[in-house]
Amino acid sequence: MRILLLSLIKDYLRADKLNKPKGTIFLRFPSLALANIAALTPKKYEIIVIDEQISPVDYNLNIDLVAISVNTSVSKRAYEIADNFRKKGVKVVFGGIHPSLMPEECLKHADSIVIGDANSSWEKLIEDFKNNKLKREYINDQTKELKLPIPRWEIFKGKRYINTNFVEATRGCTHNCKFCSTSHFYCHKHRIRPIKDVIRDIKNVKSFPRKFIFFVDDNIICDKKYAKKLFKSLIPLNIYWISQATIDIGEDEELVKLAAESGCFGLFLGFDSISKLNLNNMEKKHNQIEGYKKTVELLHKYGIGIEAGFIFGFDNDDKSVFKKTFEFLKETNTESFLAMYLTPVPGTSMYEEFKKQNRLLTNDYSKYDFRHVVIKP
Repeated sequence: MRILLLSLIKDYLRADKLNKPKGTIFLRFPSLALANIAALTPKKYEIIVIDEQISPVDYNLNIDLVAISVNTSVSKRAYEIADNFRKKGVKVVFGGIHPSLMPEECLKHADSIVIGDANSSWEKLIEDFKNNKLKREYINDQTKELKLPIPRWEIFKGKRYINTNFVEATRGCTHNCKFCSTSHFYCHKHRIRPIKDVIRDIKNVKSFPRKFIFFVDDNIICDKKYAKKLFKSLIPLNIYWISQATIDIGEDEELVKLAAESGCFGLFLGFDSISKLNLNNMEKKHNQIEGYKKTVELLHKYGIGIEAGFIFGFDNDDKSVFKKTFEFLKETNTESFLAMYLTPVPGTSMYEEFKKQNRLLTNDYSKYDFRHVVIKP
């Protein structure tokens, strides 16, 4: 059996598109999900990987099954590709956030979908496909212990990514932010991996520099007790790493100190807004504005740089939000800044609210990429 794993990218970044933005070739990163799926696949089956950042989709490949990881902004592209393969008689499976949140829509274009993460579903799906018993849906209840095989990073060999040392220690987040599709995808649960498995993966990474690790966790400090144990275990490895965390990391100096000692030199933090009203409306209660500066100062004290994520377009925003946000970034000497437009991802409670209020400007999901205005402010 030959299985094609597909990773999709926004239209203007695809390999077959001319006039791509300068520098994009140097910022290629792989999907860890594909390496995990490959690791879950029995070795007797051949895995073929196509990443649209690097090469176009080849519809003439001799393959038996196509698996596509789908987020909302590339769902339109995923449907186009799936429809073309199915016309040729090839079965197509969707996984990822969009099929989990919009299953009925996705099943119009796929033979089967995986709801939730695939680590307890994929092996069963492969077995059913082999026996001509492929089901329409495979659902992972996401309550089992997170036991994962070593990712097959070798599937990325020769694809000229900047780095492939992606490792995960945890999945999900217990917070319930209205705009967040990730928490919905993981059913508002946070699962941890055995620390020995995380260490095993770090020791088996393939890419240069091997001492650099990107933890892809949604919120690496969600379980602070676990995070402290993890960071203590990382210290002897002498690595350096980056990841994502929530603002409340600043409430625990011991946690920050251990993160720095374990090699953390950068974190993405979702500040999201400098308006308490906005945060309350989005149910982001763990973000305490009065603690923003303290968090930045504490991370800087231990040599950890910050990429600050802010979202613009909340109902309590006005034109002054830009100046106030800039002043905060300047005053705190925040190293990096990511600006996003408020985007109600289909399947989230925020999407349903805007839909009921008749404030959605488009149903073109390719624009739901946090880079287009899709709601009436």
